Amino acid sequence: MKTPREAMNRRQFIQRTGGAAATLAATSFVTPSITQAQGLIDGGWVPDDKDAYDLLLPRICNNNPDWDFGPGGDKNLLEQFSSIMRCKVKLQDNVRDEYPDNGLPEHFNGVVDLTNLETMRKFPAMFMMGTGAYDIRIPERLQNLKSYLEEGGFLLMDECASPRRSDQFYQSGVRLMQKLFEPDQIRRIPEDHEVYRNVYDISEPNFRRWRRNSSQSSSAGSGSPGNTGVFIGDRIAVIICDADIHCGWLDPRDSWGKRANNHESIQTGINFLTYFMSH
Repeated sequence: MKTPREAMNRRQFIQRTGGAAATLAATSFVTPSITQAQGLIDGGWVPDDKDAYDLLLPRICNNNPDWDFGPGGDKNLLEQFSSIMRCKVKLQDNVRDEYPDNGLPEHFNGVVDLTNLETMRKFPAMFMMGTGAYDIRIPERLQNLKSYLEEGGFLLMDECASPRRSDQFYQSGVRLMQKLFEPDQIRRIPEDHEVYRNVYDISEPNFRRWRRNSSQSSSAGSGSPGNTGVFIGDRIAVIICDADIHCGWLDPRDSWGKRANNHESIQTGINFLTYFMSH
């Protein structure tokens, strides 16, 4: 019987799938009653056909506002990832680009709420995003997340840029990790790190975040605190991204013309997934 660590071994995943040149997430609370109404069982929603795919990327719903925004962005990223990895990913046929705006569990590859570690272990990587501040205070959920990461799981957290809540999700993510890990494990990812060079050479990994319009740019914040990593040994287990790359995944046509560049956002996401799946 495989241990949790063995079940999450990305090196085995890459060898099995053959790899490529380089391989490759308004403040409100998600309460237990809401998650039950959404159909979560044993702390999550896991697709029945999970084992038919090489990679799933579920969302975390646990006090993070707008956790369910933009499932079409996840699909666009996974589709591009699949074309490079030449592996089978789950592409939901009921989402596209910006539709729906906010999804139900079945619009994603899966959903977890951190209440059940065994459910979390079904996924080698998870995605968490939001538009404002949040906090996770339940000790069991905190311990589940820490155990998942220490066993080999990965987490990508992305700040969905809101002009009224600049960096609140990002800062909440840093505070969350400070509850779980030692201070020297939480630090900015240096720009010469392999995560920025493994598939695409991303010369400016902390690119200008998406703006709804120029008048909001100052309130959204023009600077970037940089991507923060949680290091377990030499491995980055968590990337906390402030650049709103998810909104760049949403619309390949960039029809609004004001998003973070779609091309660069997809490349950044592919680099992150590549690192996650190969370490």
